[in-house]
Amino acid sequence: MIIIGVLVLPFALGGPALAEDLLLKSCQELVRLAQNYQTDLKTVDTVLGSAIEAGNMDRIRNYQLKKNAVRKQLDSVLRAVDLRGCVIQR
Repeated sequence: MIIIGVLVLPFALGGPALAEDLLLKSCQELVRLAQNYQTDLKTVDTVLGSAIEAGNMDRIRNYQLKKNAVRKQLDSVLRAVDLRGCVIQR
């Protein structure tokens, strides 16, 4: 039980700290980060699709994990953009 707590604690503490760091960034930097994460997400989707077509379970699992991580990062940045009131032009 202690081992699980030690492994989970850094992740639990990292979330709010990351959000605070994002709120300190300028709107321009937040928008750039959001665009980069959107590009990364498209790339991971493409590679995940290739892994699915090939039927490679290890690659599928790895790219699904990567996709979830990038999605969480993008969601965090978009929340910071919303909280800061930044405008994203398309």
